[in-house]
Amino acid sequence: MHQLPIDKLVLFLIQEAALLVLIVRLWNAGLHRVYPYFFGYLLADFIEEAIFWAIPYRSRSYVYFWLVSEGIDACFYALIVSELYKIVLRDLPGIASISRRYLKVTLAIAIATSLLLLRLEEAPANVVSTFLVIERAIVFSVVIFILLVTAFLVYYPISLNRNVVAYSVGYAVYFLCKATGLFIRTLGHYVLREINTILIAVSAACLVFWAITLSRRGEERLVVVGHQWNRDDEQRLLSKIRAINDNLVSTGKK
Repeated sequence: MHQLPIDKLVLFLIQEAALLVLIVRLWNAGLHRVYPYFFGYLLADFIEEAIFWAIPYRSRSYVYFWLVSEGIDACFYALIVSELYKIVLRDLPGIASISRRYLKVTLAIAIATSLLLLRLEEAPANVVSTFLVIERAIVFSVVIFILLVTAFLVYYPISLNRNVVAYSVGYAVYFLCKATGLFIRTLGHYVLREINTILIAVSAACLVFWAITLSRRGEERLVVVGHQWNRDDEQRLLSKIRAINDNLVSTGKK
C-alpha cells in the first residue's frame, strides 16, 4: 500500500465515495441499462482503484495491474464516445452511423501513426512507454470527438432528455480532466502536485454532479440546449440537420 499526501487522500476518498454513490444511483434508477458503457466504466474504475490500494507501490504486480486497468479504461473511452453519439443522435441515425464509422477509422489511424513514430525514435521503448504512446493516441482522438459532441449540443437545437445533457456535458469535463492528467504524467511532470490535486478535485466534482442530476425522471424531461434565442434560426438549423441525416440514410440504403 502506498501513501498519499493528506490533501490528495481526502480528495481521493471523496472521489471514491461519489463514485460508489453514482454507481448505486444509476443501478437503482435502472440507468445502467440505458448507459451500459458509462456504467461499466464507472464500475471498473471503482474496482480498479480499490485493488490498487492492496498492491505494493513500485512492485512488478503494480505495473502489470496498471497496464491491465489502463487498457480496460482505454477501451471504455472509445465505447463511451460511441455510446454518446448513439444517444445524442438517436433521432438522426444517418449522422450517428457515419460518426461512429469515423470514430473507428480515426482511432485506427491514430494508433498506427503513434506506433510508426515510436519505431522512428532513437530511445529504446519498453512495454510501459509503448502502451503510453498508444493510450495517448486513443485519448487524443476521443477528446476531439467529445469536443465535437459538445459543440453539436451547443449549436443545434435538438430535443434531448435532461439525463443525456447532464451525461454529455459532465463527461466532456470529466474526460478532459482525465486526459489532462494523462498528458501531464506521460510528459514526466511529476512535480506538479497542485495541478494533479486540481484534476482530482474536478473529477470528484463531476461524479457528484452526475450523482445529483442523473435520475429516472431525467429520462422523461426534455430540454433544448442549442440556439434557443431565435425561433426562425432554430427551425432553419433543424431542417438543415434533418436534411443531411435523410440524405445519409438514403445513401446508406443504396
